[in-house]
Amino acid sequence: MGIPSPYARRVKAAVALLLAVVSLSTQTLAALQLRTVQTNVSAAFLPAGKSAHYIHVGAGDLQPASVKSYSIQAGPLEQTPRGNLQWISIASTKMDGRKFRFWLLSAGYPPDAFRDAQQRIERFIFQEGDSPPREFRNRITGKAVLPTLGAWPYLIPRAANNSSHLPETFANESSYLGHTYRLDTLEQSSSAAPPPIGKVFELLPQVLVGVPSNTRQKDETRRYDGSDYQFVKLGKEDFSEMADAGINCVRVDLEQLPWIADLNVFYWGIAAKALSFPECLYDSRYLGPALFLDEPAVCTRDHVIRPHLAKDPNFRKSINPQIAFQEFTNYFDKAWRGGAATSLLRELSTTPGVDLGQMQFLQQNLFSWETMVSTAAYQLSRDPHVPAAIVFEPPGRVGTRRTVPELNMTYGCQLPLDDPKNLIDIIYGFLRGAARVTGKDWGTSIYGAVDRADAPWFITHAYDLGATRFFFWDNAAIACVPYHECLNLARTLKMHVENVPQRNLDQLKRAAEVAILLPPGYNLGHVQLGKGSLWGIGELNLERMNRNGVKHRQVMRNFFIEIERCLRLGVAFDLFWDLPGLQLRGYREIVVIREDGKIEVSNDGRSSVLNSARMPARPSGAPPQLKVKLSTREGKAPLEISAIAEVIETSAPVYYTLGTDSIGVCRNAMVAWELYGPAEEDYRFIQSAGSKLNVITTGKRSEATIRFQLARPGEYRLRVATVDLAGRTAVVWVNLAASE
Repeated sequence: MGIPSPYARRVKAAVALLLAVVSLSTQTLAALQLRTVQTNVSAAFLPAGKSAHYIHVGAGDLQPASVKSYSIQAGPLEQTPRGNLQWISIASTKMDGRKFRFWLLSAGYPPDAFRDAQQRIERFIFQEGDSPPREFRNRITGKAVLPTLGAWPYLIPRAANNSSHLPETFANESSYLGHTYRLDTLEQSSSAAPPPIGKVFELLPQVLVGVPSNTRQKDETRRYDGSDYQFVKLGKEDFSEMADAGINCVRVDLEQLPWIADLNVFYWGIAAKALSFPECLYDSRYLGPALFLDEPAVCTRDHVIRPHLAKDPNFRKSINPQIAFQEFTNYFDKAWRGGAATSLLRELSTTPGVDLGQMQFLQQNLFSWETMVSTAAYQLSRDPHVPAAIVFEPPGRVGTRRTVPELNMTYGCQLPLDDPKNLIDIIYGFLRGAARVTGKDWGTSIYGAVDRADAPWFITHAYDLGATRFFFWDNAAIACVPYHECLNLARTLKMHVENVPQRNLDQLKRAAEVAILLPPGYNLGHVQLGKGSLWGIGELNLERMNRNGVKHRQVMRNFFIEIERCLRLGVAFDLFWDLPGLQLRGYREIVVIREDGKIEVSNDGRSSVLNSARMPARPSGAPPQLKVKLSTREGKAPLEISAIAEVIETSAPVYYTLGTDSIGVCRNAMVAWELYGPAEEDYRFIQSAGSKLNVITTGKRSEATIRFQLARPGEYRLRVATVDLAGRTAVVWVNLAASE
């Protein structure tokens, strides 16, 4: 169909502009007449009622769930705050006779890039058969919530090849849901009706709040003694109660699915093969059969490094941060490409009646649920899509008053205990930094062993910093947050979101002024968080020398002193591994912690190397006084030793707890006991949360007594430390020896 000049030239010029702005070279819907409006992007419109019908090029060989034909129609224009937008509807018929249809209110034909499509599409409505239409809408912005599984490029018909099509024609061939279709007929109706009114789901895709299970505790009494809970399946009333509290991301099975049919929640956990195909790919509420990658760094340690250590004594001596880092990268590069990311497509490919054609994609809405947050930038930078975010998983007994004293005793920093940000901003610094440099998201979670005084603020603070995912672990003994506590935490966050609904996430990601870089392989220690052994492995204890002849403790001390400096100055900071190719833009200052014990500081285009971290100004006052008495310092192995630490408070009270004991009480242990030796790879933290404390306090003087054994012959070193509420520390080293 030709168009006479000069109109044709104007049309072609407009099309060229559109192609440059929104990459429409693959669009199948083009305009018979172009009208450009001033919205966020330029848009091309068809006359309302213009439609095309397409049929599969090989319909005789199709599986029952495959689409045999579809029609695409231009609907009416609609005036919005963004300008004129147009309704587009696509109605599909499958080989088994079932039908589905969807409508998009969009500024031009939607591009195949998901993020671009999110910007252009204002509303999205989907209908299965004769069921009521469902619209998915962002509760805060009012914009469309699109399906996030990763199939978006296949969900909208596209030109079958990259050739350009004149604006007055539909593509002769199109690609849709992995199959090829040819143009059958063109029609022009006198009018086009707007989409029908249906159920509107008001969703919060940037505030996902959930739990990992579809069960609840039969008895919610807290378990501190190592025992576990009994569980019952969540019922219909439970899901309604959860939704009312603000939990909007739930795991369900097929029995439970009808119970959330009308709730404003996302759901996951059901295998795609158990749902209608391809309809499940269009359901914006369906997040897939899986939701997260489970602790890739911890899995590296537990399933790769620890087994190697157990069977190879030489590996215990040779392991270093670089080896641990390499093992992690090997594990993670397999984990993100397989497992949860591929389960959706694997299930569908083996489902009877389903033919995926050319569809190939990884599930793109997965997040990594990770304890070792130093890995965040690496995990988010391996692929543009998978994982989409990283979420902090608290390791063991974590809390400001429990963990910060250990950080002070371990690294020689002086972080006060009166502000929870002195702990959690260290964790969130890794997550926010990773999200900033990759353009992805981050989040946090609460486990049962997290100090309950900290938990509500940890989640609202994360929201204020730009987190988008908030989860509560609801199983596994002390790690479990009981059902009603989950509800209370969700209500706290819900009220906060209602008070502060609008966030500029891109701006929040860029809030930090300073970036502090740690050598790859060094980290916060997992369940040894605060105690210091890298990767939570005694063989990587802080007294070991690195390849530069510098103790791990000195490298990590420089790291924490620079963090303390930022905290005391009130300057926001991000934290990273010093990865090759890491692009750090927009930071006023970049601090590189080096393995040679020095630090490199870059700002305003200038760089300088310092012999150690910059010590911040600290409040005056004396640290506690500490003396250690032992029953013996040498003898034949196995050697039993009794030690007494005498602690005298000076400027501030002394406080250090190992966390809740077997009845849920935090007790003041006063001191931390560590034993190094006899070999450099041998280390143990002598006490645990379950240890029976022997502490006697009279006024400002306390005595803490402990018994331990030197099981093997050799030279040992006992490290005893104490700390006050201002973060001032005292450390005593004692040499010990056990003979044959």
